Amino acid sequence: MTVALVDDEKNVRLAVRTALAKEGFDVLEFADGQQAFDYAVAAKLEKPKAIDIFVLDIMMPVMDGITLLRRLRESGIKTPVIFLTSRDEEFDKILGLELGADDYLCKPFSIKELVARIHVILRRCNAADSAGQAKASKILKSGGIELDLLSYTAKIYGKSADFTVTEFRILQSFIEHKNEVLSREQLIEIAYPQDTYLNDRAVDCHIKRLRKKIPENCIETVYGLGYKYSEKTL
Repeated sequence: MTVALVDDEKNVRLAVRTALAKEGFDVLEFADGQQAFDYAVAAKLEKPKAIDIFVLDIMMPVMDGITLLRRLRESGIKTPVIFLTSRDEEFDKILGLELGADDYLCKPFSIKELVARIHVILRRCNAADSAGQAKASKILKSGGIELDLLSYTAKIYGKSADFTVTEFRILQSFIEHKNEVLSREQLIEIAYPQDTYLNDRAVDCHIKRLRKKIPENCIETVYGLGYKYSEKTL
């Protein structure tokens, strides 16, 4: 597995690279977002080694982490992303999740926790792939939404739609439990029973993004309880 470590601080890169190497990861280091983006685009074209997960600092020269994430998603690159952020960057943390990041850690952070979170997210992605293969080409439909559980692709009213793995699994859970009120804790447990790091705030951000991608008013907030998905059609 290959981790792209993007941070302009050499000491941070050294510490993280050393820890990840001990866990058996290959580590690609980049000092700014532009370098990482150029490599990722080339990797998408199957030229250099593919990246399995990004660990991104937010504040970097040339291209910051938020801009890098935005450009990756705009380019169709769905590789998981963990942000490294300062404690007072609440706005950036939430914006990052809304753009499609999978998790974040506040600086100063525990290297052991970062390694654990990387393992969790990679297990999540591998579980998604394995689940899809086990279910052959099962198609899950609801209103104008169509989810292919084999390829982890989606269509909205016949048009291709891009979802991160986390968004896909949460939407799948909603459709499989439509018209039921699900708490944030239930959504985490249903979608990722092995994931102890997906928190309530992250779930809210993922749902906010989902609402922008699927038919209007499909996901209803049930105040004090959680969320409810209802099937909508044209």
